[in-house]
Amino acid sequence: MSGGADGVVVLIPAYNPDEKLLYLVERLKGAFGDILVVNDGSSVGGDVFRRVAEKGVPVVVHEVNRGKGAALKTGFRWIAEHLPKCAAVVTADADGQHRPDDIVRVAEAALVNPESLVLGVRAFTGKVPLRSRFGNWWTRQFFFLFTHMRVADTQTGLRGIPVSLIPRMLEIPGDRYEYEMAMLADARHHAAPPVQIPIETVYSQGNASSHFSPLLDSFRIYGALLHFCASSVGCFLLDNAIFTAVLFAAMRLTDWKRATNTLIAICVARAVSASVNYFYNRRFVFRSAAAKRMSMPRYWLLVLAVMSAGYGCTAGLARILDVNGIAITVLKVVVETALFFLSYQAQRKWVFPVARAGS
Repeated sequence: MSGGADGVVVLIPAYNPDEKLLYLVERLKGAFGDILVVNDGSSVGGDVFRRVAEKGVPVVVHEVNRGKGAALKTGFRWIAEHLPKCAAVVTADADGQHRPDDIVRVAEAALVNPESLVLGVRAFTGKVPLRSRFGNWWTRQFFFLFTHMRVADTQTGLRGIPVSLIPRMLEIPGDRYEYEMAMLADARHHAAPPVQIPIETVYSQGNASSHFSPLLDSFRIYGALLHFCASSVGCFLLDNAIFTAVLFAAMRLTDWKRATNTLIAICVARAVSASVNYFYNRRFVFRSAAAKRMSMPRYWLLVLAVMSAGYGCTAGLARILDVNGIAITVLKVVVETALFFLSYQAQRKWVFPVARAGS
């Protein structure tokens, strides 16, 4: 194995490992000064962990199995506490699927991309189990549908994480395999897009050593993706439901002009839905560390700008097309679908900015 990566820690979560873990650690010792193994409540493999520790590699132990996501978070915390000079962390699987040379390449990429999540992506060529080939293809399409990010391998466990992103990694929900998907979906909010490094596709005996549950863990993974869409879709539906109700009430109870009724309905609907959206986005979607005194005024300025644009376009089109009632709601949906993408980018870059590396 050639190369090396000073300042990078290799983190290996392991559950019931075999000799492949010991072989991997032996190969990595020549390229990395720091390696950490997390024993995630294994019931077998005690001798393997003992021999790993004898090679000077720290082994952090979970008393019970808590899941891969929990093991990764434990490793991140341990590294932050014990290795303050760490520049990046590379996560690797214990089952032999990641070649040491590929781990080095991902580590080197992580050092030169201090604001990006680095992914070791497989091409899925050669002798790959059908369930793995199809599962990754389907997940890639599902992932793109909800995040608009093209990722060649959404299920890779070989990832380089710059130290600037570690605090963010610790806040991502999930304790099992869904955590890695949530981590990947969260990358759309990073200051820079993911960097994808091609690696060799390795499957040993049909990937028999994998602890992935096709039914339960797939449910968790897709649930994690849906979580990142809940805020926009939920508040979109809430906003339009309130808008329609207020618009119809105003039309029945007043003799005001159509434009006035539309403005009142938009204001009431946006005040409610935007308040819900702000607190949800700040806490669960962007997980912003920005102080409320900065993010809240910016958010409401954005709301006013989007609302003004939405009102102007909706009322203008309603007048041009001479429509009333539910047709105005349809116009509003069309207009605000177009404005949604501008609002998202403004929230990501201005309202809830991610702290830049070194800041």
